Amino acid sequence: MKGNDESHVRKRNDAVLAMILIALAIVFGGGYYWMHRAPALWAEIKVNGELVKTLDLSKNQEVTIPGAGGGENRLAVENGTIWCVEASCPDKVCVHQGKQSRDGEQIVCLPNRMVVKVIGSEK
Repeated sequence: MKGNDESHVRKRNDAVLAMILIALAIVFGGGYYWMHRAPALWAEIKVNGELVKTLDLSKNQEVTIPGAGGGENRLAVENGTIWCVEASCPDKVCVHQGKQSRDGEQIVCLPNRMVVKVIGSEK
């Protein structure tokens, strides 16, 4: 019986240690991720994988991007943020993605094959 009790305690201790290590990894990984996200400087707009426009996010503007298959997306830039104001696609997921302003964030419109990637470093 003594061997069974030691085995049970060891398994429980191993499980507690694993949970602590996972929690630490999440805390430190999340902290690193959020502390190293730069504010937006540029947005690269690609259609069908090809770069069609680069926008300076410090300049307020609106642009219309022709998508694949005749669709289009209207993008707005204001105060360092970019968002899709209007789209010809049926589902409007790109419009509902909201304003993006941090390095690495994206706006994606699959029907029009448009991807907007926010960049937080100098060109």
